[in-house]
Amino acid sequence: MADLCIDFEWLSCPDKDPLEEATTARLEIYIDDFCLTRNVNTFTKTIENSVNVSLYPLAMWLVSSWWRLHYEILPADLRMGPGHNWRLSHEMSAANSGFVWPNLVMAPPDWEEIQIWAQPTQEQDHSVFYLNGLNDSRIVPKKDFTLAVSSFVDEVVTRLNDSGLQDTDLSQIWSLIKEEQRDSTTNLYRLLEAQLGYDPGECPDKLIGQAVTLEKKLGSSFSELSGAYAKGDEDRIQQIYALTELEGITGKPDMPQFVFQKSEGKPWQLAVHTANELRCKMGMPDGNLSNENLFHLLGLTKEKYESWMPIEKARAAVAERGGNGSLKLIPRKSHPVSRRFELARFIGDYLRLLEYDSDEWLVSADLSTSRQKFQRAFAAELLCPIKSLVEFMDDDFSESAIESAVSLFDVSEKTIESQLMNNGYMLPAANRSGIPYKLAF
Repeated sequence: MADLCIDFEWLSCPDKDPLEEATTARLEIYIDDFCLTRNVNTFTKTIENSVNVSLYPLAMWLVSSWWRLHYEILPADLRMGPGHNWRLSHEMSAANSGFVWPNLVMAPPDWEEIQIWAQPTQEQDHSVFYLNGLNDSRIVPKKDFTLAVSSFVDEVVTRLNDSGLQDTDLSQIWSLIKEEQRDSTTNLYRLLEAQLGYDPGECPDKLIGQAVTLEKKLGSSFSELSGAYAKGDEDRIQQIYALTELEGITGKPDMPQFVFQKSEGKPWQLAVHTANELRCKMGMPDGNLSNENLFHLLGLTKEKYESWMPIEKARAAVAERGGNGSLKLIPRKSHPVSRRFELARFIGDYLRLLEYDSDEWLVSADLSTSRQKFQRAFAAELLCPIKSLVEFMDDDFSESAIESAVSLFDVSEKTIESQLMNNGYMLPAANRSGIPYKLAF
């Protein structure tokens, strides 16, 4: 976990706008001890950790985006990037007002954390050129993120009050947010609006009513499904309803006695540990797992599973918890290898949710949330343990050796390569930015 620090020093700087004049400051933003505002001032030709800006626009952006920053996840299918509306609420550059802000993206990967990405300035014609980016995102506990942002906004509001600028738009919105947080019903509405991609009070009553019903049915899995189906508004709700109402395949999981142990590590580290623990409990620490092994763990019959026909272009697979420990699975994959991986992801999600002892639905989707990262890493290690894979390949990581491993473990080539790269046996094909999509409006 990382620490977010928003530090600043007030400056005296005449400006035509009294709000901006009163809140001019030297701003520094850090993730742990890594400065995200380190920059080259193209006018003075100097390198500094701080940047001269007005804090009013930044504070306004933070409070205007409050609910979405805290509860709207990064949507699936980022080949074209998230929508403009999402980016306005999650990219700090949207604070604008004529100032050049660092290229930061912030969004929750789950209920307890905020994920932060950073990229150096790419354009050459800015007055301020930010130098530092992150090779990978950093995770900040949500409570710490909330405290850092709240303290920042409080200080800006105090500065305005001390300057004789009371009852600003900033102070009004900030007071309203505090009131809404204290009211459980309003708090839930704002949370669900954010998950559906709406700003406060802008979600149609019909949609918010349907969202409340779905949230009661699905639990926090509603957030995952909303992110998976984020290409529509009312259509998003209807597609989630349609998915969850399918007949599905019923099974009763038959897992070994298992105590899920949550650690402070990254999702993939916890997933690898959990997969290895499960294999040991099964008495199969190494080698290939058959389809029958996977069917048995989920309490499925081969005949029912193989007769299932997924709905066309489903964006998620789900499973409903029923009475007596049963599960109603609604898979979405059709290719045999993909179906094995999907079953393994269901097993991982089932074990992960044991910690919460809830009736929440299982959800498998193409998202970058902590939950989905856990599932993918769990499935890869369950089906293709890195120890077994490396022993089989015997220091031969050629294309033909990878093809042989694909055949042995009955997984995709992508799974083999990911296992090798994630464990340091292969280099990534190319260096990549930590930003999940191109930061250009």
